[in-house]
Amino acid sequence: MTNRGSSPRPGHGFTLIELLVVIAIIAVLIALLLPAVQAAREAARRSQCVNNLKQLGLAIQNYTDSNTSLPPTGSPGTSASLFINDFGMKARILPFLEQGALYNAINMGFTYNSAAIFTVATTVVNTFLCPSDGNDPDPTLTFGKQTGRVEGTNYPNTLGTHLGNNGGVLDGPAWELPSATNYGPMVTLASITDGTSNTAIFSEWVKGMFRQPSDGLHQTYWLTQTKYSNTTTAINYVNVVAECQASRSIFQETAGTNWNAKGEYWILATCGTGGCYTHITMPNKKACYFAGDTAGSTFRSLVGASSNHPGGVNVAFLDGSVRFVKDSVSTTTWRAIASKAGGEVVSADSL
Repeated sequence: MTNRGSSPRPGHGFTLIELLVVIAIIAVLIALLLPAVQAAREAARRSQCVNNLKQLGLAIQNYTDSNTSLPPTGSPGTSASLFINDFGMKARILPFLEQGALYNAINMGFTYNSAAIFTVATTVVNTFLCPSDGNDPDPTLTFGKQTGRVEGTNYPNTLGTHLGNNGGVLDGPAWELPSATNYGPMVTLASITDGTSNTAIFSEWVKGMFRQPSDGLHQTYWLTQTKYSNTTTAINYVNVVAECQASRSIFQETAGTNWNAKGEYWILATCGTGGCYTHITMPNKKACYFAGDTAGSTFRSLVGASSNHPGGVNVAFLDGSVRFVKDSVSTTTWRAIASKAGGEVVSADSL
């Protein structure tokens, strides 16, 4: 007797059409989810950026509590023999950012590009970097006989507006070494008559991309007018800003070589390079230098605030708060929060 077993039923696979439909559904889901994932990641990066700025603002307060003034923004020149350096504000608040060892490694008797500063200048300080900006402004510099990668920053301190429009002195919460007569007196909290909650101290910028010719917030451009370079002559903000925004000439510190190194050097004081910015231009607009100036022209730049955060920039105020200022902020308000004693009234809903 023959045992007749039932043959197994063949499995039912996907048809080509069914497979294509599944792939299409997966693609649609990815397309729907990807923006949400990217938005969540940017929200996390922006939160870290806000926290960094808050730490900088609190460090300024702690520095001021331990000293008689706000930290100086730099100096008008450098001289190792006179113990005058050109270190920026961030270098001076290191002890209040839990970076006491790094601060102690700075020899204040040397200039910023001395071999004695090599180790400090090539140290990454994460508090000085915004995770939304991965640009690399400059891979290497030479310090004496040592060559290494200097570390940059996304967070400059404000100088206010232009010296010439304020009688040759800084109108922002900034002052210079070595004496109280350089572009204005030493800045104390008592001199912030506009109020610490209405006075900006730090914001952010998009770093450069090291000699890249492409346009964008990472780039720095040139004005054609040299007359604006004079620190005692007033400028027409409307004309200067319009010229800057229309400029197609990329800044070249060396003829024939694009600079494009904004934010390359966190220890340095100069505007654009690493130390300071101004409120002449509005947020997320082109950055410019005056014709004839160099990256070392500390107090004459139109390098403003910029960010990769959609719609505006984060700004740290002297009371320790951080607020997101929209690109649509009025010129009056933007310049008002840059001054320390301008007497302007800034309403809470104007930012």
